[in-house]
Amino acid sequence: MFVDRRKELGVLEGVLKSLMRGEKLNIAVIGPRRIGKTELLLKFKEIHEGKTGCIIPYLNVQRTGSVESFKFAYLRELLYEAAKKKGVNVERSRLVDWDGLLVLGAKLGVEEEVAAVKRGSVGELFELQEEILKKLDLKAIFILDEFQDTVRFSNFLEIMRSTVEKQRAIAYVISGSAVRMMEEILSPEKPFFGQFRRLYLGGLPKEDSIELAKAMLGDVKASNAALELIHRLTGGNPFYISAVCRRLAEEGFERAGSRKVYTAFLTELLSESGDIYSHLDYVFNESLSRAYKGAVHREILLILAREEGLTLSEISKRLGKPSGEISNYMKFLLRTDLITKENNRYYFTDKLMRFWLAKTYLGITELELRREKLLKELVAELEEKYLKAKTELGKAAEFMVREELGKRFGVKFEPYRRGDVEFDGVAFGGKTYVLEIKWRNRPVGAKDVERFARKARAEFREPVMVMFSRSGFTEKAQKVAERLGVVLVEDKML
Repeated sequence: MFVDRRKELGVLEGVLKSLMRGEKLNIAVIGPRRIGKTELLLKFKEIHEGKTGCIIPYLNVQRTGSVESFKFAYLRELLYEAAKKKGVNVERSRLVDWDGLLVLGAKLGVEEEVAAVKRGSVGELFELQEEILKKLDLKAIFILDEFQDTVRFSNFLEIMRSTVEKQRAIAYVISGSAVRMMEEILSPEKPFFGQFRRLYLGGLPKEDSIELAKAMLGDVKASNAALELIHRLTGGNPFYISAVCRRLAEEGFERAGSRKVYTAFLTELLSESGDIYSHLDYVFNESLSRAYKGAVHREILLILAREEGLTLSEISKRLGKPSGEISNYMKFLLRTDLITKENNRYYFTDKLMRFWLAKTYLGITELELRREKLLKELVAELEEKYLKAKTELGKAAEFMVREELGKRFGVKFEPYRRGDVEFDGVAFGGKTYVLEIKWRNRPVGAKDVERFARKARAEFREPVMVMFSRSGFTEKAQKVAERLGVVLVEDKML
């Protein structure tokens, strides 16, 4: 079920308006699995296809097994959408092989280009699609979902990049659920750096979460406290909200208060019959599927599930292995989106994943979750140890902070990563602007300001240094910032 994401739809609409004005704007939509990326992209396609001289093909890259199958599927979607726009009768069920595409190409008057793509490489595909669109007097916004899967194709990014910047009739909206992989694809040392504006998709705001919950609950009457609790427990994740509400509706309740919400949520999260359980189980095992030392990686994650915020040396001691060996394991885990690193300590990216992992290995059954005592214990631990532990800034909110500060300084901040060096935002131009974002429940101290300034100056020559804090800065931090030339911005100033 799609819930109105007005701001995100507005950003995507800007791609269409820019293209129709003869300008290029490419967007990368990034967010974890089940956060609603595909629903957003398909809603954008539904709203705007047929309204202008622009077609909006959609392709899930994950469903293509090779470069050849990608090439065929990509051209099929392009021609199918073009045929609909031109009023050419075509049945999708007939477009199952190259013969079908050649027949459709003949009807559209682009049979030579289709034949050339069939014979050629993926490079010819990206070059000739522009010729096809020119012949048909069309423009296109091509949506490539789960784009991170293109890394399976040899030299794909370099080949695509060589044609993307030259094209005028086509813009791209790419999306990916492997957040770190997508950020690597768009990082400074990679071909697509600077080619895509990033749009991070996070959980729904409280008002939209409640709207979705009410729709999913149907005849079940939920108190305001229960609806707000659903939002807080799920973090606004539409998939989680839907799962909890379905569970409540299936129980046959006429009314749902906070206790029933807790029970439904924990059942969804910790019992094998739960949709949230199945989702987290898939993400966990899929993330580790490429690990060359899967058992060790699992053991590390179990350690962090029980005791988060450990350093490399602390993890090494608990495993009884040298730090150098564990360092390699941690580098792999950081690429999976399961964990993150802050101030040389390791944390779970998703706090619910941490809670799920710690508890599912205890073998809690659905029947046991009905016991009042256990329920109270789990609720207390969930609230005190896991939900309150989430102090880091989500990617969606980080995006909004970058946008607001970008407007203030007249620049465009983008996340920056080069090797082990990362910044929340960097903008290049006449000057280099470097941004650090702190999302904590306590004021930022002097040492944080000094560390940021030292790191920024080591990476860039005479940068403009900007530091944002949700909870303000200590008096000593303000004095250090003034001495080092760091611009301080508090949440209330935005």
